[in-house]
Amino acid sequence: MPSSPAFLERTATILRASRPPGWCFGPILFGVGVIHSKVTPTTLPDLVGAAIQILTLSLPLCIIVFGLNDVYDYETDTRNPRKVDGEDIAVLPPVYHQGVQRAAWISSVVVMAASLGTRRIENILATSALVLLGWQYSAPPIRFKDIPILDSLSNGTIVFLSWLVGFSFGGESIFSTPPKGYMLLLCGAGLHALGAVMDADSDAAAGQRTIATYLGARRATIFATLT
Repeated sequence: MPSSPAFLERTATILRASRPPGWCFGPILFGVGVIHSKVTPTTLPDLVGAAIQILTLSLPLCIIVFGLNDVYDYETDTRNPRKVDGEDIAVLPPVYHQGVQRAAWISSVVVMAASLGTRRIENILATSALVLLGWQYSAPPIRFKDIPILDSLSNGTIVFLSWLVGFSFGGESIFSTPPKGYMLLLCGAGLHALGAVMDADSDAAAGQRTIATYLGARRATIFATLT
């Protein structure tokens, strides 16, 4: 097994790019979804399956969502005062991009394998949509984060799909989603819009298009309030 400093450094960089504080978001949303479904896992196979899927929604999902973001945001990050001069997450050097992308592909396989293990089509569909959106939020050809308004809505949808994976774990139909699930989508979109308002000046300086740089701080705040 490789033990050189280069290997350890690359591994540490991938872990940092995955934003460890965010590892808990997916598992929490999964748990909330299970609670809302009112179908609690009780058998050993279901408990093991739930535990595995919870784990895949932590580090692996965060590598997809946050790691890829650092890769495809490189050009704008190098012009962003918040990234270059501030105390925020540092710019990810190109030498690490391939490693992060490879880790994202592996993570995608792991997340999907856990879903396929449930043998529940609703769960597989929800997980597939989550992985796909996790990629297309940052990566070409769509890159939702560069499309104002859709950047916030896609963020909210990632929150919703993480919840839906838990809701569908017990076999609940995705068509029986209660209103509280869609409220999570709107809350996620609103929180993203507020974050974009706070970062509007640095994002504008970097030439990055967000809901706040497109609509302006006031209208983006109104959007966040309404959602």
